[in-house]
Amino acid sequence: MIKPHDIMKECVQLALLGKGYTKTNPIVGAIIVKDGKIIGRGYHEEYGKSHAEINAMNDAVEPLEGADLYVTLEPCSIHGKTPPCVDAIIENKIKRVFIGVVDPNPKIAGQGIIKLIEAGVEVFVGFDEELCASIIEDFTKGVLNQEPYYTLKLAQSLDGKIATKTGDSKWITSESSRVYVHYIRSVSDAILVGVNTVNRDNPRLDVRLIKAEVNPYKVVLDPFFEIDTNSFLCKNYSNKLILFVKDIKSKEKYDKLISEGVEIVKDESIGELFDLNFISKYLYSKNILNVLIEGGSETAGRFIDAGKVDKVLFFIAPKIIGGRDAVSSIKGDGVEKIQDAIEVKMAEVKHFDNDILISGKIKDYTEYVIKLTDKVRNRCLLGL
Repeated sequence: MIKPHDIMKECVQLALLGKGYTKTNPIVGAIIVKDGKIIGRGYHEEYGKSHAEINAMNDAVEPLEGADLYVTLEPCSIHGKTPPCVDAIIENKIKRVFIGVVDPNPKIAGQGIIKLIEAGVEVFVGFDEELCASIIEDFTKGVLNQEPYYTLKLAQSLDGKIATKTGDSKWITSESSRVYVHYIRSVSDAILVGVNTVNRDNPRLDVRLIKAEVNPYKVVLDPFFEIDTNSFLCKNYSNKLILFVKDIKSKEKYDKLISEGVEIVKDESIGELFDLNFISKYLYSKNILNVLIEGGSETAGRFIDAGKVDKVLFFIAPKIIGGRDAVSSIKGDGVEKIQDAIEVKMAEVKHFDNDILISGKIKDYTEYVIKLTDKVRNRCLLGL
C-alpha cells in the first residue's frame, strides 16, 4: 500500500534533480497516483519551462481523471513564464491534491489552494513540511527579500588559516573535498570572490571535477578596478563575468573588457566599501538566486559583518599552518564579546578523506514557510 509520506519524500528527491537549473524559481517535485499505483512523475527541470505538475501529467501512462497529485509546493495560480498549474489540475479532473507546503511567494501564498477547493478538488495541506520547506529556503529568501541566498565556503587548517604567510594556499584540503566543492558550484548560480583572490590566485571558478551542464556566473568585487585583464576569468569567462566596481580608473581597460563581454556594474554609494544591498538586488534582478562566496578572508568578513551569509560550509584539514602573518579565514570587524558570536544552527559534520566539513545555517527560512502552511491549512479547515 502506498503511503502519502513515502510519496512526498520521493517528490522531494525528484525536486532536487532541478537544483541549479531553475534560477529564481523554486525546485518542485510531483507524483501522480491512481488506483494505488504511481502513473506519473515530474519535476521543474529548468527556468522558463514546464512546472513539476505539468511534467508529471505529461508523464502519466493512464487517464488523469480521478487521480491523486502529490507535490512538494503549492501549485501556482498566476501567469508567469508558463500558465497556472491549478488550471491544468482542474481541467484534467484530478480528484485530490496533497501539498507539502504553501508557496511563500506573496502573490500566491494560498491562492492556488483556494482556487482548487472552489473547483471541487480535495486538497490536503502540510505533508513533511520541514523537509519540503528546507529545499526551497533559497527561493523563500528570494521572494521575501528580493536578494540571493548566500553560502560561505571556506577551506582552512585546524588553526583557522586559509593560506601561509607567503600566501600559498594550494591545496589545504583533499581532492575529495574539492570534488564536493565542484558539486556545490554546479548547483550555484554564481561564485563570488574579491579582486585580490583573482589577481593573487588566478582561479578558474568553474565546474570541472564533476560532469555539469552549466557553469555559474563569476562575480568579482573590485572597488578600484584593479582586475588583471590577463586573468583566467577575463580570458576565458568574459561572457559569464560580472565585475562590481566603485571607480573606473581606466577608460581603455573598461572599453576592452566591455568589448569582450564582461559586465561592469558601478556601485554609486558613498565611501570605499560596497553597498551589499545594492549588489544583492542587482544579482537577484539577473535571476541569480544561489551565490557561493569563495574568497578571500576580507570578502568573507564583509559579508559576515553585514549579516548577508545564510549558510556556511567549512572544510577543515588536519594541518597546522601557524604564523602571525598567515591568513585567517575570516577578517572584517568581528564581534567584541563571545555572547555576540554568530551561532550556526543545525550543524552537520561530514568526512572527506582526512578532512571534516562542518556545515550549517546562520538563518533559517523554513519556520516562515511552516507557519504560513499551518495558517493556510487552518483557514481551509474552517472554510474561510
